[in-house]
Amino acid sequence: MIEPMAKVRLVSPRNLMDGVTAILHEAGILHIESAPSEARQIPLRPQVMDEPARQRQAELERFREELRRLLLLLPELPSRERIRQERAGPPELTEGAMKRLVHLVRQVGTRVDYLSARLKACEDELALLAKYEKALEALAPFLRLIQESEELDHLGLTLEVKEQEDHLLTLLREMMAKVTDNRYELFHTRLDERSLAVLLVFPKICSARVRGLLWEEGINELRLPASVSDKPLGQALRIILKKKVELPLRAARYRDELMDVARNWRQDLIRYQRAVVQRLEEIEAASLFYQTEMASFIYGWVPRHAFSALSARIGKEFGGKVVVEACPLGREEWGAVPVVLQNPRFLRPFETLTRLIALPRYGSIDPTPYLAIFFPLFYGMILGDIGYGLLLIIATAVVRRRFGDQPLVRDLSIVFFVASGAAVLFGFLFGELFGELGEHLGLHPLLNRMEAFIPLLYLSVGVGTFHVSLGIGLGVLWAWRQREWHECLAKIGGLLLVLSFVCLIASLAGLLPRGWAPWGVISLLLSFAMILVFGGARGAMELHNLVNVLSYLRLMGIGVASAALAFAANKLGGMVGNVLLAIVIGGTLHAINFAFALLSPTIQSLRLHYVEFFENFFAPGGKPYKPFRRGADS
Repeated sequence: MIEPMAKVRLVSPRNLMDGVTAILHEAGILHIESAPSEARQIPLRPQVMDEPARQRQAELERFREELRRLLLLLPELPSRERIRQERAGPPELTEGAMKRLVHLVRQVGTRVDYLSARLKACEDELALLAKYEKALEALAPFLRLIQESEELDHLGLTLEVKEQEDHLLTLLREMMAKVTDNRYELFHTRLDERSLAVLLVFPKICSARVRGLLWEEGINELRLPASVSDKPLGQALRIILKKKVELPLRAARYRDELMDVARNWRQDLIRYQRAVVQRLEEIEAASLFYQTEMASFIYGWVPRHAFSALSARIGKEFGGKVVVEACPLGREEWGAVPVVLQNPRFLRPFETLTRLIALPRYGSIDPTPYLAIFFPLFYGMILGDIGYGLLLIIATAVVRRRFGDQPLVRDLSIVFFVASGAAVLFGFLFGELFGELGEHLGLHPLLNRMEAFIPLLYLSVGVGTFHVSLGIGLGVLWAWRQREWHECLAKIGGLLLVLSFVCLIASLAGLLPRGWAPWGVISLLLSFAMILVFGGARGAMELHNLVNVLSYLRLMGIGVASAALAFAANKLGGMVGNVLLAIVIGGTLHAINFAFALLSPTIQSLRLHYVEFFENFFAPGGKPYKPFRRGADS
């Protein structure tokens, strides 16, 4: 149901507004109205912050961003330590508390910035060295064979293998032989499928010619990091390998120091962050208040049952200096009233299905209870198999166990628990356990979906007639609440139209006495007259409900298709002589059918609600209820 709301006006001396705002923030039930209609009728003006207040707001915004930055840089504490460090709520931001906050941010920020910068430098250098490590380690065995002397020089290359490896090396050897008069050594090893690491050793007197030739041929020398670029290749490798050991240890030390800072200060930073965010929320909310020379006015909405408690609390805190009163609420204001869906605990998960399209308007009808009844019913009628229903229960339990901390998953898991339970119950009615396997295990169907097509057709049309008629009846109730008498009578004509048409067809088909047919015709003519007289051209849309009733035949059609696929899976598996192959074939088809069972009943059940059912009464466009409460955005 939609929670009844009270329209509230709160009047306070201007010097008490900070205290009033804090109490409202803590109570967390007032939805503040930003543009009340009364403000246009009496001389009220929006409350404007003075210059000191703007400066406080700007200072708090800077602290909010700085605290957020520090908390992002500091590591999260292990859950055990975090629980142990839980303290009282956020501090009150007095002048002394603000001084402590300034000191804390400066002290912790300086240390965190230093450690974070050092840690990033280590990680960046490690990432840079990793680029060269593979090539240098590949050349290391050859470097050890070289006796470093003043007469020999060497350089490393990495070559992309675009042609045959032997051909590329042959060309390189010919070039080196020519430029060094055959005084060189070439060592090579493969780095990966596309590149080679090559070490060239030659007399130092040939260095200029060798490097010049390589440059002319477009062969790049292995470029070393800047920190070792002036070192010989062998010495550079030793430095890089040494740093490869030292840098992770240094980075680990910086991480440990950051963790120590987090243990000492993270919870304090979080407390101050909450306090700053809450104070900013109160300042931002004050921009929605109104004022005169002497008083401030707050307009908003609270659930009607909570109004007395709020009024009593304000009265106790301020001793009658602040007045809270409930204002008259006319139907013309219903569009501005925020909507709270308040259903029994076992129905609340189904509110998710309502919110998938829109909130209903205030004063209209909440469809959640009807979704809770008919969605599982339709789902069970379509799926109607014990085996698939049990598999869906298991799958839902697994998803809930893994992702149950997310509200949407938690609610939908309950919805599908109920829907899959309905599928199991209809499975007993249809005698299906992975198709007709249930019959081999002793299940006796009361209604065999592979044979009883006509009874299933009657059942589907009957369910559709009841569901559509219920929707039209709710539309009559909504029109009566709105005092739209012509629409109410047109809706009654639409309800009479559906019932008369179904009775006439049932009478002609022999399901009802033949004598009812003339009365069905008279009733049809009367319903047409009511629709045209009271609804006009718009009322002609009520005729669409006749098509809507026939749309419920999908409950039979899709359900029979699912049963037929399960039947085919079992038959095809049974036709194969090999047991293993039979399991593979049957299991694959059952898996496909189960995948369809997850999607198709859900889509079709929701469609029957959102299109055929909701169009007769649902009034979308409700304004979400957003109470002014602490911690909403922190």
